[in-house]
Amino acid sequence: MSTLDVVAYAGEAHGGVKPANFLDIGGGASAAVMANGLEIILGDPDVKSVFVNVFGGITACDEVANGIVQALQLLADKGEDVTKPLVVRLDGNNAELGRKILSDANHPLVQRVDTMDGAADKAAELAAAAK
Repeated sequence: MSTLDVVAYAGEAHGGVKPANFLDIGGGASAAVMANGLEIILGDPDVKSVFVNVFGGITACDEVANGIVQALQLLADKGEDVTKPLVVRLDGNNAELGRKILSDANHPLVQRVDTMDGAADKAAELAAAAK
């Protein structure tokens, strides 16, 4: 729950935006799991941006990064109109590789931020701008 607290605190600086939803993908980050999770979150009209915050212990950050890239492609292939930005913070097991995967994918909706506070601030900023 600390992620929600950090996002709520960051939102105070951006007009009081607050987290609209929360999803814990558990210990797996396959493309199917990420696609299902993103489909649920992105389907919520109150969600204006998505903050993916991963501390890779059980799940490696490169798996999460691959899951995000593949999930966005799966959603596009299904005809989903993904327009909400994703802010991704990866730390822990294989974080550098995960960051490289996201950078190499160069998806226009994915922004990579290295710190939890910085990523929460960026997600809140983007949510406020989308209002």
